[in-house]
Amino acid sequence: MMVPVGFAALKALTIRQPWAWAVVYAGKDVENRRWRTAYRGPLLIHAAKNTDPAGATKLLWTMADPEVFAQPRAAFETRGAIIGLAYLADILTDSPSRWAQPGCYHWILESPAAVDPPIPCQGRQGLSNPPHAAAEVVADLL
Repeated sequence: MMVPVGFAALKALTIRQPWAWAVVYAGKDVENRRWRTAYRGPLLIHAAKNTDPAGATKLLWTMADPEVFAQPRAAFETRGAIIGLAYLADILTDSPSRWAQPGCYHWILESPAAVDPPIPCQGRQGLSNPPHAAAEVVADLL
C-alpha cells in the first residue's frame, strides 16, 4: 500500500469520551495533559474504549453552544475507533481557552475534521503511530 505524503508524520492520540467527540464536534480546542511533546502536526483523534463517567455533565457546562450537543450521536457513542483529525499547533501552560485546566499542559488543537465512518482500532497511551489502514481514509483530510 502506498503511504500518503504526510502520513509518516501523522500521530494518533487516544482521548476518553465524551472529550474525543468534543474535540471533533463541539469546539474543544485544548486537550489537557500532564505531559508535553515536541511533536506538532496532524493528530488523529481516537475515542478510547473507556469513558469519563462525569464527562457529559462537564461537557455541557463548558460548551459555548449546548445546541451542538445534537451533533452526530454515533460519534458521541463510538468507542475504540478514530473519529477525527485535528492539528496540534502548540502546547502551552496558560491557554485562555475555556477548555484549559490549571496545572496541565494545554495542547492547542486546530482545524478539526470528522472521520466518518469511524475507523476501529486499538488505542494506545501517549502519542502513537496510527494503523496503516487509516492512511487511505484520512489522506483527503491532510
